[in-house]
Amino acid sequence: MTKTRKLPKETIIALIFMYLIFAVNANGRELINRVLPYLADEFHVDAAQLGIIGTVAGIGMFIGSIPISRWVENGDRGAGIKKRTMIVSVIYMIFIFVCGVNPICGSLAMFILWQGLRGLFSSPGEVGEVNTVAEWCPMERNGAFLGLHHTAYPWGTMIGGFIITGILTVTNGNWHLLFFVFPIFGVIVMLIYLKWATPERYANFEKTCDERGWTSPRAAEGKADEAIEAAEIEKMPMGQVVKNITVFSSAIIGFCFMFCYVGLMFWLPLFLTNIAGISFATAASISVLYAITGGLGQIVWGRLSDKLGVTKVIVICSIWLAVSFAFFRLVVLGMVFIIVMQLILGCASNAVYPVLYKRAQDAVPFAGKVSALGFCVFGIFIGSAVATVITGACIKAGGGYTEVGGYNFALIVFVVLCLVALFTTLISNKVAKKKESLPNN
Repeated sequence: MTKTRKLPKETIIALIFMYLIFAVNANGRELINRVLPYLADEFHVDAAQLGIIGTVAGIGMFIGSIPISRWVENGDRGAGIKKRTMIVSVIYMIFIFVCGVNPICGSLAMFILWQGLRGLFSSPGEVGEVNTVAEWCPMERNGAFLGLHHTAYPWGTMIGGFIITGILTVTNGNWHLLFFVFPIFGVIVMLIYLKWATPERYANFEKTCDERGWTSPRAAEGKADEAIEAAEIEKMPMGQVVKNITVFSSAIIGFCFMFCYVGLMFWLPLFLTNIAGISFATAASISVLYAITGGLGQIVWGRLSDKLGVTKVIVICSIWLAVSFAFFRLVVLGMVFIIVMQLILGCASNAVYPVLYKRAQDAVPFAGKVSALGFCVFGIFIGSAVATVITGACIKAGGGYTEVGGYNFALIVFVVLCLVALFTTLISNKVAKKKESLPNN
């Protein structure tokens, strides 16, 4: 009998759950960029001081990415990965919520503290959420599904941007309320997912994969019929994961891309309000236009990574982003250029992350996939940690956030980092191939 190639229904359902939860995670991060002008007014701070918020949150993200991800990996797998993943996710949602509670978050110092704690659990939360998608997905389509999942950042944040604009307009700028909406929604989705994700459903997923000619993650190593409880999973030493040149270089490449991404998201609303003369609420809305093509790029490049390979896709995206940042200064010419340049940049700006996740995970066996992803995210969020403070310093060095010179200086930094990502990809790929050709490798 001919096997069909229809995907297991569990793959689609798990994707939907993780998409919604990751959208909450993503909006929890982007909320800061959306309300920067309000924070500047309320706390009476400049661009460099505002950058400290993102820096502390980024520090929390890269500090938590490896140890907490490792803790998630040491738990149950398959359907059981929900236990530790959801514990981490609910913690970052609590800290998002706290940021809106004025009595305990009424000063810049307290706001920074809670953002740092949110970041500590946000990045390993993402690792668990991404790995959950991968564990419910056939290996032949993991690039496509990781790309689809990651459209929650930016499509989820684009929808979040419109929600934010609506709330700010209706409440006359009550930005505190924004920090309540997303975590409440996230907890509701999480409770439904916890009830749905059972060992029986995961067993049916693996059985369906086998019947329809797909390869489940465990079947790729000939272990589909074995237990997936924590005690039954062979552990891969973290040192062995990090020594993998593909995993290590993915963290460096991720650093470069995330620095540029977070830096631009910090750069854009300040530019729109201080240089382009656009209102706070309007800036919050139009600064998410990159999301339109950003999500499409993740789907297209994610699928192409399954066909062409991750190296070719990352090389193309690196060049695309370097050129886009080089010409992004054209946004000073008016609204048309603000829209067009965001749409062009978006074609690759978000696509690189799910492709990097696939690159890191495919380089190691099942026992090390969460750790590999955690280390990749470690590099990514070091970039996040330093991006806003350095971008803010660039703006300040060019005359402050009312002068265009500092904004152009920051764009030059972004271009250079994209080129670093390009050459790191090419060199590490060559080294990895050389190691594979050696005896005993």
